[in-house]
Amino acid sequence: MMRNNFIRTFLVLPVLFVAGVSVAQEVVVENETGVSAKSMGMGGVGIAVASDLSALIYNPAALARIKDIEIQFGVNTLRKKYGTSLKSTIGSGTKNETTDYSGMGTIGIAYPVPTDRGSLVFGIAYNRVKDFAGNLSISGYNDYLRGFQTGEAAEEGGMGIISVGGAVDVSPNVSVGASFDIWLGDYKRDNRSLLNDDSAPYSQLDFTGADDDISAWSFKPSILYFTEKYRVGAYARLPMTFHIDERYYSEGYSRDDGGYFNLYEMIDPSSPFADDVATYTENLDYTIKAPMQLGFGMSFGEPGNCAGLDVVYENWTQAKIDYPSYYIAEPNYFRDKYRSSLSWRIGGEKTLPRLGLTGRIGYMRLPIMFKGPRGYDPTNPEITVSNERDFITLGIGKQFDPSLAVDVAYIHGFSSWKETPRKDDETVDRLYIAMTYHLSVPGR
Repeated sequence: MMRNNFIRTFLVLPVLFVAGVSVAQEVVVENETGVSAKSMGMGGVGIAVASDLSALIYNPAALARIKDIEIQFGVNTLRKKYGTSLKSTIGSGTKNETTDYSGMGTIGIAYPVPTDRGSLVFGIAYNRVKDFAGNLSISGYNDYLRGFQTGEAAEEGGMGIISVGGAVDVSPNVSVGASFDIWLGDYKRDNRSLLNDDSAPYSQLDFTGADDDISAWSFKPSILYFTEKYRVGAYARLPMTFHIDERYYSEGYSRDDGGYFNLYEMIDPSSPFADDVATYTENLDYTIKAPMQLGFGMSFGEPGNCAGLDVVYENWTQAKIDYPSYYIAEPNYFRDKYRSSLSWRIGGEKTLPRLGLTGRIGYMRLPIMFKGPRGYDPTNPEITVSNERDFITLGIGKQFDPSLAVDVAYIHGFSSWKETPRKDDETVDRLYIAMTYHLSVPGR
């Protein structure tokens, strides 16, 4: 009886509790932070709007619109609130957790090369593009496991991109450009979960976690058509491969002697409550082949007084995971568990000459691409999304003198989804602050 309960709980409990804590292949797909205080104030539009160093990320061809040497430094802050409800026949248990993070968002330089006509600009920058920080708690009765379930999870880490790129005017109204991007990041998670079944009596305590190093490189060609009144831009980030070096652990302890574990109990692995099937450690190197990403944007007006729209498409059902030959993996993981997505962003800015300020506003939607189910059991619940990741954005910019500009943006995001018997709600608040210093180009 103990053995059957143990195996059932060991297989199902992580699925139900760790659902909000992604494995490495999930975190590299989503968790975008957004780049540039100026762009994020306008809902994240940048493919046709970018007129500063953020063009390396949004549309390298737009680098050609930079006229002065530009040095930029920015910081980002994050506050994430995560609420989890575990619904059952005897009621619902709800827990809320808050995560805070602050750090460097961007640093870089753009250099226009003096030319007789047209424009030739090169740039190099570091941008933090993904945040993995998060905390989650769960507490309540679980009908499926017939017991009271509690647990906590903590995530940390993120990813940044070192970008080197350039752009050139190939005609009076067309620029082309490209960037070569090196992705570097780390991801760490630690989970603990507990099930106490009064009817058995039975108690199960699980510890799981991983520490991952993530790297990749990508290439992104792009184009921009521009006039005094409007712009149209597009890019294609070619298929890329993430390399993941993972150190994983899992420990499980069970007892049916009438006693119960507690969530923070430290157990000697040699104790009689340890079971060999639940103690597992591994170092695993594998790759994720990501699909092509396509972006299109348009804007009307000139920088400082314009409105823009971006759409970005990627189909993660085309992605592939390559594990070592000795590792048994799910076939067609991305095809079966992900969906294609079309994210969109809209926003604008208006300069107020009397105040010497530029005000910005925007809205963006980033669809949740993972649909589940988690684990190897196809009967596990799929994700039902009730609210995609939507963000309201506000921003303000100030040109203090011809050389120094400061931009600030605030975004508020919200989303919710359900994986029976769980329901999760997430709100995100971010603040972006960037300083840009301009220098005239010698000989220009």
